[in-house]
Amino acid sequence: MAASAWQLYNYAKRYIGNGTITLGAGVFKMVLARSASNASTFTLSTYASVTNEISATGGYTTGGKNLVPATGQWTVGASAKQMKFTMSTVGLAFTASGASLTSIKYAILRNSTGATAGKLLCFCQLSSSQFTVTSPNTLTVLPAATGIFTLT
Repeated sequence: MAASAWQLYNYAKRYIGNGTITLGAGVFKMVLARSASNASTFTLSTYASVTNEISATGGYTTGGKNLVPATGQWTVGASAKQMKFTMSTVGLAFTASGASLTSIKYAILRNSTGATAGKLLCFCQLSSSQFTVTSPNTLTVLPAATGIFTLT
């Protein structure tokens, strides 16, 4: 199964609207979560509310990895009325180094205000069932050419 579309958390819409999350500024991270995670619960609001992040092993760091570039960016969409939020077209790579990255199912984007703090932006289901990336293999999460999401 191909990954699902990125889906905004309910509170992310509010945070974007009131300026708590400023897209295109600050640090955004991608977090990987297990199949038992509550990552697909639309009412989550903070990184601390996410359960079952994958273990900090095999090169993965708790709290996730910075997006490339360090901030996401806005680009013009299909028309002048559309703006799309994108990250690097090379995606973000997680390499299992010395140990496997196990039970992965979700990727979560968050605004990082600290190693274990920040507001949630959106999530993507990477597969219909959990999977493992064995050492020394790499999982690369590539964004769609249309961006992570589009505002019209």
